[in-house]
Amino acid sequence: MSTILIINSIEKQCGVHQYGLRVGNILTQSDNNNFVYLELDSVDELKVSVDKYNPTSIIYNRCGVLQWVTPELVDEFRQKQICQFNLIHNAYNYEQFFDAYLHQHPYWNCDNEKDFAIPRPLPFYTKKSRKEETNTIRIGSFGFGLINKYYDEVCRVVNEQFTEENVELRLHLTHGTYAGSNQQPERIFDACRKNITNPNIKLKITTDFISDEDLLDFLAGNDLNMFFYQHYSDYNGISSVIDYALAVEKPIAINKTSMYSHIMDATPSICVEDNYLRDIISNGFSPLKERKDSWSRKNFIDTIETVIKKIEDKK
Repeated sequence: MSTILIINSIEKQCGVHQYGLRVGNILTQSDNNNFVYLELDSVDELKVSVDKYNPTSIIYNRCGVLQWVTPELVDEFRQKQICQFNLIHNAYNYEQFFDAYLHQHPYWNCDNEKDFAIPRPLPFYTKKSRKEETNTIRIGSFGFGLINKYYDEVCRVVNEQFTEENVELRLHLTHGTYAGSNQQPERIFDACRKNITNPNIKLKITTDFISDEDLLDFLAGNDLNMFFYQHYSDYNGISSVIDYALAVEKPIAINKTSMYSHIMDATPSICVEDNYLRDIISNGFSPLKERKDSWSRKNFIDTIETVIKKIEDKK
């Protein structure tokens, strides 16, 4: 049984970190290899870990947060016959000094023998009994409180489409460590409140950083989970909020953006540009069920292990 290290950053309130954590949570369940998940902050810590575990391969979640993983360090480990992989968050902006690249877009067209598309790392969720049914429609959204996630537009669309039914609109917006000027919570909160004008809609905003289990319970408690994002003309990665929403198997509504390109073609459409929210709720989770099942933990582990074996066999 080979030992493979998964190296992640230490800063938890970061989307890149959370992605790496989910990757680690899944791979460490492998029956075929000994995957070891580590959160490290320096070259020295990594060298100590390499000496301790003697890995055949290392998977880095480097994107912007592990800048101390340099070409020189990678080459040093390569001389020890250690294969090294990098998780790719943005296919048009990554450095080419690793042995292979694991692209987070599950349908990415990889035309290079070093590039591999991998399934989404979905968290595991055990369904819990729902509370007593009410006549209130619960619509939820969550993520880092960034202006380019258009939470105010989520509020506007809900306000326009629900003029009579009782609606509880629940936004869970947290602080992101590397968000920079995009993070303007008071401006977002104010814009959201201004866009709710119907008295039948109750807006509830929370901001505490909660555990994955509590987040999944929050999403499972909604009749619809709704996510908007700025559209980028070029592929700019995949937003991880969808991974959590898929895990609880509740209806999802999105806007058309490259950040949700891996589910944007679902049928019937889950895009607000094509379908009313009531219809998206009525269609349930069926537009996304097959896709979600294809990103199972088994398929994720099998895909990664197949790639690792292919690269290691070339040594």
